Amino acid sequence: MEKKVFVKNYLSRPIYPGGMLISFGMLALCFLLSNLNWNYGYDLIAKPSLVFADGDYWRLLSSIFVHGDLKHLLSNSLMTLVMGHYVSSYFGGIAYPGLGVLAGLIINILVLMTFDHEIGIVGISGVLYYLWGFWLSLYVKIQTHIPLARRLMKVFIVGSFLLIPEAFEVQVSHLSHFLGFVLGVLFAILYYWVNRRRIKSYEEWQMVKEKEVDFDYSVREEEFYE
Repeated sequence: MEKKVFVKNYLSRPIYPGGMLISFGMLALCFLLSNLNWNYGYDLIAKPSLVFADGDYWRLLSSIFVHGDLKHLLSNSLMTLVMGHYVSSYFGGIAYPGLGVLAGLIINILVLMTFDHEIGIVGISGVLYYLWGFWLSLYVKIQTHIPLARRLMKVFIVGSFLLIPEAFEVQVSHLSHFLGFVLGVLFAILYYWVNRRRIKSYEEWQMVKEKEVDFDYSVREEEFYE
């Protein structure tokens, strides 16, 4: 008797080289622009008054990389580095930084539309939530050898542990996080639809013979007392 056994798929090994280098580069850009803003007087923050009234649309991009202080930057650094590496290594530069930066721009536009004129937005956390939404969505879609209920449970556990804050702080733009995750899911669906044939081509299964296990019912009486 034969059964179908999973061998490998698109997520079995990285596809694109240089993922860690890309991720380090994005993080280095955060440190550089944040330092310019903190110590050298370069105002790189996006505010409604500066973007919509004065037309400084470039701030929508620069504010992705600028952070409020070193603590804010460090709090985003580790997971951005890890998730940036994974997404760019498995899905290429179009997924990150490409779609990630696009998500950051969309997030900043939508969030600034809800702010007062002089309130600014900074940080890459919206892009980090995009990375999570993108990765988790494609994990569920690609890892079909794992039962759907187990896949969803893993995503739920990761999401509950890492993405839902213990407390909602006024100075944190939770709307940015929510929009980032939603955009990650939507971009993941689009990415899969465009690349579905290529992704499915990596899936490999093998037919193997099931071994018949003979159970010896003749157990010596003394074995019960060893």
